[in-house]
Amino acid sequence: MTTRPSPYLVTEADLKTAFAGGVYLISPEELLSHNSGCIIEGLRDLGMTVKSNTARVTSRHASMPLAGVPEAELCSKPFAGMSAVIIDISHGNEYVPLESMRGGRLAYLTNSDTSAFCKVPDPFALFSVHENAFATNGARRFPLAFGPTNALIAASDRRRAFEKRKKVALRNFRATLSQGVRALLDLSYVPQLKTKLPVDEAIVPPNLYLDALHGSQVCLAYGGDFFSPIQNNPWFAEKEPQLLARHSFERIDASAIIMRWDSWRFWESLLAGCVTVHLDFAKYGLKLPVLPEPWVHYAPIDLDDIKGSAEALMDHQKHWPDIAEAGRAWAIKHYAPKPTALRVLGQLL
Repeated sequence: MTTRPSPYLVTEADLKTAFAGGVYLISPEELLSHNSGCIIEGLRDLGMTVKSNTARVTSRHASMPLAGVPEAELCSKPFAGMSAVIIDISHGNEYVPLESMRGGRLAYLTNSDTSAFCKVPDPFALFSVHENAFATNGARRFPLAFGPTNALIAASDRRRAFEKRKKVALRNFRATLSQGVRALLDLSYVPQLKTKLPVDEAIVPPNLYLDALHGSQVCLAYGGDFFSPIQNNPWFAEKEPQLLARHSFERIDASAIIMRWDSWRFWESLLAGCVTVHLDFAKYGLKLPVLPEPWVHYAPIDLDDIKGSAEALMDHQKHWPDIAEAGRAWAIKHYAPKPTALRVLGQLL
């Protein structure tokens, strides 16, 4: 019996050989997600052939990928001999049967807020953000992080020294739908924190956003919403079967899980060298290929002990500069475009 190598044991040279025919990314809506843009950046950094059916990308001002990449260098029709095709279904979040595109390995990618509900047939890999260890929808799902872009990494190289920043926690979320985690913590964690540390809630325009991050020692970078397994309620099967079909998991091991938890803000905060405050990754099943360590790379929040979480942040104050720098180094090491592209290729292999 032949044993397949682990994607983490395959060398960069092996991957370049295996995908020498190039990688093609296609968006049915002709609008790539942030993650596709990061993968393209990483493949280009590796010197590999990568093309797409569009150069349009949706992301944030501070985290926009493919900065400075000419459209003519990227856009192409599908070409002969492709080693892999990645289909970005982020904007529809539904399986699109494009098996005719197969030039080699074929995989899907979703960056959707509701990516946890996306399902593709088992023969195909699905790279998905917002994965939770307590629920699954398919055998070949691979967790994907929003991750930093090359432009964000370069911009954060000019960050202010930690000791020259304001001793303040930045909390500049704009109100949006489906952000139950932020609403809960606005009612609980933020009031506790305000008794110990100034909280900056000013909303700044996009061109001043990185300056605000670079000038703050702490950043509240959590997000997400809660979901309870409605498939356990027979009313939905009887009255709303289509709704149930769209909002069910093959496996769910908790009475409630946290969804839509990844964000650009988390990575922007890390890269800016802030002490990044987020829900405890391991406790709440927030799934990444490589997890950050609490109090090493970020400051965790435990929903069972809101007051204690705020107090613990202040108790670690003398370690804030080390946490900020370790978090930035962790994010670049594991989630910059190049390591992200290598991981995706390894999992495809």
